[in-house]
Amino acid sequence: MEDTREVSAELQRLADATPLDQFDTATVLARGRRGLRRRRFLKAGGVISGVAAAALVVTLIPHFTATGNDPGVAGTQPDNSQFSSVAGVPRGEEGAGQRISAQEAARRCALRYPSTNGSMKGSTGFRSVSSQIYISKSRARTQLSPFCTIPGGDKPSAALVAAAKADPLPKDAAGQLRNCSVSAWVDMTKWHILVSDRLSLDEKNYRGFSRELLIAASPSGKTVIACQLPADQIQGAGYGWGVTAVRLDDLGTDYPRIEWPDGTFGKEIATILPEGTDCNGAVCGRSLPTGWGQAPANTAKVVVQIGSGPGYEAPLKDGWYAFTALDKTPHSNKDPLKVRAYDKNGNLLSKLYPEK
Repeated sequence: MEDTREVSAELQRLADATPLDQFDTATVLARGRRGLRRRRFLKAGGVISGVAAAALVVTLIPHFTATGNDPGVAGTQPDNSQFSSVAGVPRGEEGAGQRISAQEAARRCALRYPSTNGSMKGSTGFRSVSSQIYISKSRARTQLSPFCTIPGGDKPSAALVAAAKADPLPKDAAGQLRNCSVSAWVDMTKWHILVSDRLSLDEKNYRGFSRELLIAASPSGKTVIACQLPADQIQGAGYGWGVTAVRLDDLGTDYPRIEWPDGTFGKEIATILPEGTDCNGAVCGRSLPTGWGQAPANTAKVVVQIGSGPGYEAPLKDGWYAFTALDKTPHSNKDPLKVRAYDKNGNLLSKLYPEK
């Protein structure tokens, strides 16, 4: 067992050495105000009532390699010298999706944001590589609570952080995996992108909504990470926001379940990824339904719809799907979000978002 003083010294060294950007209250407040317009209607029963769910079944993914002609596999990879270890956290995928205590989550957030002395909101249910509310003890109660993506065990170098900042919404797989690695503090550069969806908007009033959502699998197939880009525009907390690791061999029981056509709820576990915008009271002018997961094996298409608005067919590959769409149709905040899986004959297989 390491001496406590040695561990403390190592933690201090990590906190002092090449820290990532600290929380800037003014910046966080500015981003929060922008994000508030996007999420004001996200309440229970809202257009996207706090959850845009995606089914995840307990199935490990076949092993992948980082070579070959699959466009979802990054070609030129940064080597591991661009990442350093984090005291007390396993390297690679072993540091992603770990069940940890609130105290350990706060310790890791303090390492990520060295000038803070904060605590996590809540006491249980924390996992590494998930976005959670992290409250600094030195800030006033009226200030916006910042969010911390609880890091894994691979701290990105300053050069890697700078590269991600310079190209926040890359189009190539290597750049996307690099940026997700920076968000997660997990070396994902040799992971495989299972499926992705990109929302590119050049219209003047919509440019700030451009984004990418992808699901990447580890070479072992035991872990997936869902990642939204650009990372600095994602303001929210909870499983599904920003970047989220899921251990397929260690799924939790505190997630909502998908709903089958007969109204029963299955064992499949859902993840949560909400987004919305431009609400004035009970009416939302535009919505950004966003979600990801794994549909039943015989799924031919996944359709996303808010109320009676237009349906959006989510990208689907090998049972995995991801969507980030824009619905310009005005909706009441009571209009339900529907994410449904259909077979090749158009028959409903399951409701990937609980509709009750």
